[in-house]
Amino acid sequence: MTVVEQFKQARMLAREIVETFAAPRFYVELSGERETSRRILYSHLMLEKARRIVTEADEHFGHGLRHSEKVATDAGSIVQNESPRTGVSPDRMTHTVFLVQLASLLHDTKRRLPDHARRGALAAAEILADFPLKDVERDWIVGAIRNHEAFVEPIPIGCPEGQLLSDALYDADKFRWGPDNFTETVWEMISPDKVPLNIVLAHFPKGMEGIKRIASTFRTETGKKYGPEFIEIGLAIGQKLYDELLKRFPL
Repeated sequence: MTVVEQFKQARMLAREIVETFAAPRFYVELSGERETSRRILYSHLMLEKARRIVTEADEHFGHGLRHSEKVATDAGSIVQNESPRTGVSPDRMTHTVFLVQLASLLHDTKRRLPDHARRGALAAAEILADFPLKDVERDWIVGAIRNHEAFVEPIPIGCPEGQLLSDALYDADKFRWGPDNFTETVWEMISPDKVPLNIVLAHFPKGMEGIKRIASTFRTETGKKYGPEFIEIGLAIGQKLYDELLKRFPL
């Protein structure tokens, strides 16, 4: 069996394992917020413009766009759930959802580079110069992108709405460290022609430890309530996948 075939089999196995787990409660309990978030995400002209910019700038951004759209949907849901406790008015909330979705679509444009959050923030500042936003809103988005790196101390935004935008982006991005990590992320990050599966398996336990650390880093009350379950499910999936892969492809 070739390395490419091994990776294909491993990815199929991961998807089969994920399907045996129930969806995180976030998707059930905030289903209405997610529906509203998706409606905004796929109907707002400025979000379509951002989507077009990031895909035209990088022909390999296919996975990045899928990831960013998932982050945008969940970040918009978090903003809706958090707005009453953070003081964002109902009249303003839809616009804040749009802003966090715009940040989400732009947050990983430099994901292949070192220090990608800071570089991505700088790139976003250039892109947003051509968007009809208030200066403070551009600053919030740039700050949120800068702050989305895991295990790096975030820089305070300085106002409740901007802080909510930043924290919601972070939490929604880290939700992807749950089941999505094993259906998409890990396979998109690794090229089978450069990293054999046995090397991936050798580093698997260390990667699982990194995922475990995320559980205590969520920033919004919504993230703190639902985020650890994403991580718990992800770890259970990862352990099951690791055990099964070791049986099929012993080190």
